[in-house]
Amino acid sequence: MILMSAQAFPPRSGGIQTLMEGFARAAAKHEDIVVYADGDRKAVAYDQKSDAPYTVRRFSGLKQWRRRNKASAITRFCQNNSVSRIVCDSWKSAEFLSPDIGVPVLIYAHGNEFPKDPNSSKAQRIMRSLEKADYIISVSSQTALRVQAYLPLSGGPELHVRPNPVSEPDPVSEADTAFAESLWPKDGTRLLALCRLVDWKGIDTAITALRQLTLKDIKAQMVIAGIGPDLSRLKEIVEASDLSGRVTFAGRVEGGRKSALFASADLYLQPGRQIGDQCEGFGITYIEAGLYRLPSLSGKAGGAPDAVLHDITGLVVDGENLDEVVIALQGLIDEPDRASHMGDAAYAQAQTLLWDRQIKEVLALS
Repeated sequence: MILMSAQAFPPRSGGIQTLMEGFARAAAKHEDIVVYADGDRKAVAYDQKSDAPYTVRRFSGLKQWRRRNKASAITRFCQNNSVSRIVCDSWKSAEFLSPDIGVPVLIYAHGNEFPKDPNSSKAQRIMRSLEKADYIISVSSQTALRVQAYLPLSGGPELHVRPNPVSEPDPVSEADTAFAESLWPKDGTRLLALCRLVDWKGIDTAITALRQLTLKDIKAQMVIAGIGPDLSRLKEIVEASDLSGRVTFAGRVEGGRKSALFASADLYLQPGRQIGDQCEGFGITYIEAGLYRLPSLSGKAGGAPDAVLHDITGLVVDGENLDEVVIALQGLIDEPDRASHMGDAAYAQAQTLLWDRQIKEVLALS
């Protein structure tokens, strides 16, 4: 039996949540799995309606109490059940685990949870947490560099770099297709951004790039799907750029509607950058876009170049350089055959990263 300890898990949305749910569903085809996850009453109600092939136990309350209570519950569970491994969504979920729990521990590393300054206030907490790990999976080569700063020079857990797998898309109904089509406001190339709306995702640059294209009489339109703290600012940029007729904010989109939206787009656009310590750890939505033969335009910060292979599955640019973003985006629009070839390559890449093709290798690590 596998026990997963997760702070980030549905119904909350985000890349880590998507990754951990995908792991749980794929692993459940090979072993029983129980998930110890953070969540309130709404999350419990969500679990009751879910068809998930795993069991979820929720923990709520103040952060420190919640984490310690969860760790104690995990210890008791491991004492009374045959657990083959503990999978943690980040070092934070391993922090209060007993160091002598007697079960192999695998920790996922995503990037932003590791400050680039290894002398930060969190450094000792991170190091102590990683001491409990037998295996660490880093989702990109850049994330691995961050992790290595917190590991001993010799010994310590095995560090493996593995790109994020993705799940098969949810099926699409006629209503889902109609919903997706209703979001596109105008004619022209359909640009999609689907992510948590935070400043380092570069969606503001994407909007400004679209404005530059319209000034050149290049027809394009954009749907921005997702929620987050940057939403209000992005809406202000759209209004100030006179793009209200060419940009639609779709809010949180999931399930068949998400599948239909990807299927309705022409290009995936998320030219991220680094702001402070924050940047893209990998970028699972680039791979999800590939499932629909969409080429991506990404920034070069963080782990995005591991997800988007430059000039193969899309284009990787300096997300802080608007001119680079505009030139790259215009090139993809003006050269549809080239974009189509990239989309085919993105599809091939995404197929190799389906969870059902990756889970045995991931489980073999531990």
